[in-house]
Amino acid sequence: MSRAVQIGVSLLITAAALWYSLHGVEFGEFLHDLSDARLVWIGPLAATAAASLWLRARRWQILLATLGPLGDTPVFDATNIGFMGNMVLPLRAGEAIKPIVVARSGYVSIPAALATVALERLCDLIMLGMMGVLAIVLVPQADFLQGKTSLLVGAVGVALVGVVAVIRLSPWLERQLDTIAGWLPAFLSRIVKEAGRGFLHSLSGLADLRVLVSVSVYTALIWAVAAAGFMAVALALDISAPLIPLGIATTVIVALAVSVPSAPGFIGVFWAGSELALGLFGVEKSMGFTFGFLSWIVQLIVIVSMGMWSMSRLKLSFGDVREVASSESEAASSPEVP
Repeated sequence: MSRAVQIGVSLLITAAALWYSLHGVEFGEFLHDLSDARLVWIGPLAATAAASLWLRARRWQILLATLGPLGDTPVFDATNIGFMGNMVLPLRAGEAIKPIVVARSGYVSIPAALATVALERLCDLIMLGMMGVLAIVLVPQADFLQGKTSLLVGAVGVALVGVVAVIRLSPWLERQLDTIAGWLPAFLSRIVKEAGRGFLHSLSGLADLRVLVSVSVYTALIWAVAAAGFMAVALALDISAPLIPLGIATTVIVALAVSVPSAPGFIGVFWAGSELALGLFGVEKSMGFTFGFLSWIVQLIVIVSMGMWSMSRLKLSFGDVREVASSESEAASSPEVP
């Protein structure tokens, strides 16, 4: 699918989400509820957004370390810049920017780093599946989720079995990968080899109990902190609902909503996911929109601020990132010296 088509689809989904999230909202009530928000809970909400970035950087550093020494690789700064990219650039471009930033240190290649990003997403999907099952148990009124219990349990089970199988078969898979790469032009061969080996090596690293426990704990903390952020918003707006079920259900539904293609910053889809989640607890739509908007704007400010701070620390601009990506592509396309 061409980039233009992807952007077009993203804009269509965003338009539909905006219509859903804004339709029926009483903007007078929205402004009133927003002005009545208890500011004492905005600090904890901002803190959860910042903590989430730090936790993600720590987990990514563990996965990257399975590929080799990292030296002074700026993993935390790369995480901040990548998430800022997701907020201000189309098509979740930040996921590609993260590997480019860490590759500047010279310790890991872009394809290998990108492979570890894919492994991060796999860890997140498994944890979200577990949280989805928990949400179904804690929120019995979620009728549209009730029939999905077996599907979620099955998906998590398949993912875990797949991880174990890949770890066990890693040497064989790497040999097959080398064979396939040998059929490709030098440019594609290098990318396939480095990305494939990066994914297999980082996944095989999970066979080390310390790595597995560390990655699992950080993944659980990442999503627990996300749920805590939504609980802080509920407290700020004085929403009468059980906090833990609300936090977990909102985390799962909003995560699913923002996973679809959309405009930069997840405009529309974040708000729509919030309204759907709060609707499970009988919260009216205007308050659901206020909840979604307040969560979104605080996270946007924190993530963009931390991203700009990291770019300043590294003396980096988006133009520099594009230049690094181009030079990497040129290096990959050059013939390998035997």
